[in-house]
Amino acid sequence: MTIAALVRKEIRELRPYTGKTISADTIKLDANEAPWAIGTGMTDGLNRYPASRPTQLTRKLAAYYGVDESSILVTRGSSEGIDLLIRSFCTAGRDEILVTPPVFEMYQVYASIQGAATNEVPLRADLDFCVDTDALVAATSERTKLVFLCSPNNPVGTTVSREQVLQILKAMANKAVVVIDEAYIEYSENDSLAPLVSEHENLVVLRTLSKGLALAGARCGALVGSPELISLLDRVLAPYAMSSPAVASAEQALTDERLVQVQASIQHVVAERERLRVELVACDAVDKVWPSQANFLFVQFKSLSDVAARLAAAGISIRTFVDSLMFARCARVSIGSVQENDGLLNVIRGLS
Repeated sequence: MTIAALVRKEIRELRPYTGKTISADTIKLDANEAPWAIGTGMTDGLNRYPASRPTQLTRKLAAYYGVDESSILVTRGSSEGIDLLIRSFCTAGRDEILVTPPVFEMYQVYASIQGAATNEVPLRADLDFCVDTDALVAATSERTKLVFLCSPNNPVGTTVSREQVLQILKAMANKAVVVIDEAYIEYSENDSLAPLVSEHENLVVLRTLSKGLALAGARCGALVGSPELISLLDRVLAPYAMSSPAVASAEQALTDERLVQVQASIQHVVAERERLRVELVACDAVDKVWPSQANFLFVQFKSLSDVAARLAAAGISIRTFVDSLMFARCARVSIGSVQENDGLLNVIRGLS
């Protein structure tokens, strides 16, 4: 018997989320990072533990998200919020989460780790990947504890309307928690639904500083919910969860001066997203580009293998979905700087 035999079966069979290991000079258009840094804060005193909970950062995030401080739990990226929710609500071997593929795969990864099932209600690909609200509600059962809606969706960039969310919240009242993952909301025309947590106790909103605020390396996010729920989840979150440098960087990013820079960079990314979309649609190698409300585009190519090979040779990385039969010719292209986007276009224009 090996040590692996002692590990839970679900963990042995788990297919982990894997990031790429690439060279430092690669143009990274695969991970939806901001193409430049807004600024970071530094801190001394690393010989001391940080505060068990970062109260000043919580206050700043509450103001930024437009909610009460008691409705915020600061987490190590929004991914930790997903993990906290599943561990807190789903009993292993009994409960399930519901997701709407194609979607961020970490929902299912964390569910598998917990021993919870994953129920899938696919987005309507024939309608630009919109949520089928009636099918979603009909697919839930007493086993369903969490309904995850990614808006804007990763990887396709579409959003769920406020009306749809309200309909689902009403249908799930006293039955399940509806989790809106707003990792990319800063790039969207839609307003955040975070303020609605004061009216709907079964609503949770996930936010992150990784995307719009350009702090992917700091690993800082927030879970927004009713004060009662936040208090319960706070019991599960590890003490001293946020490192001092991460807290300092996040607090610095939320100053008025930095937020002005953030808004300027977001507007630039949105403008580049539209320019890149128009240019890609005109390329012979491209079959379709879906509308997006995020900092990336979902693109279907005539031959993804040819495109990926040529881009790799040019030192450009994009996110492909070769393991999916439905999206085998599709890729998610993050919006980079003007120069990076031009480099991508120059390669793709040379293909047919």
